[in-house]
Amino acid sequence: MPIQHLLLASDGNDRIIDAETLEDELVITPPLHTSAGNVIPNTDHYRVAVKKHYCRGKIYAVALDRHVASNEIDDAIDLHHPEPIE
Repeated sequence: MPIQHLLLASDGNDRIIDAETLEDELVITPPLHTSAGNVIPNTDHYRVAVKKHYCRGKIYAVALDRHVASNEIDDAIDLHHPEPIE
């Protein structure tokens, strides 16, 4: 079953991305877009760091393309509802 990664993206387009396994990096194959819908060039196969994040008794896979505080990750989990990994 795929693992849902919550991508916290510097383009402001935070979203859930499915991947087959949990690794230290998530490879994002489609190009990233700005909030206006414009493609950001040179972002094919873009790699972002993945960490495990503990929130309300569950662990989630969070892919970080920008610096975020722990409480901001909690807020993003509440907003996007990714599936926990444990």
